[in-house]
Amino acid sequence: IVAPFSIRVHRGDRIGLVGPNGAGKTTLLKLLTGQLEPDSGTVKLGTNLEIATLDQRRDGLDLDDTLAHYLTDGRGENLLVDGVQRHVTGYMKEFLFQPEQARTPIRDLSGGERARLMLARILARPSNLLILDEPTNDLDIETLDLLQEVVSGYPGTVILVSHDRDFL
Repeated sequence: IVAPFSIRVHRGDRIGLVGPNGAGKTTLLKLLTGQLEPDSGTVKLGTNLEIATLDQRRDGLDLDDTLAHYLTDGRGENLLVDGVQRHVTGYMKEFLFQPEQARTPIRDLSGGERARLMLARILARPSNLLILDEPTNDLDIETLDLLQEVVSGYPGTVILVSHDRDFL
């Protein structure tokens, strides 16, 4: 899929991958993050690497979970974001959710809302590498704007796959 290929990713880099469906973009992401072993060659991951991933299939969502439970991992009403305790409803507002949605089951959310929820969760955890695999799928204009703000303000390295050239 990616032969011959060589890349060195540095702290703070912003890398966008573009290509037709089935070209191997997601496979390349998995190779670069150590989720897959290459058939030949080597992949060397940096030390102290903390990876946050938003995948295009939205795997990992328990549809019976509520928004608040999903964001806090069931540990009450607060979560730790950048070392600061935050109330879950206040944090949800930053991702365009209303406080009354805290007890809403994830199954009741639209595709774009689910993507926003997953983004909120991964950004609440410590990371220095953000992997976004087609993050603009199912997103409305407000959420696209939010995603652009989040990515541009992210202090670590970002690698993303997108067909949305305006977003890139």
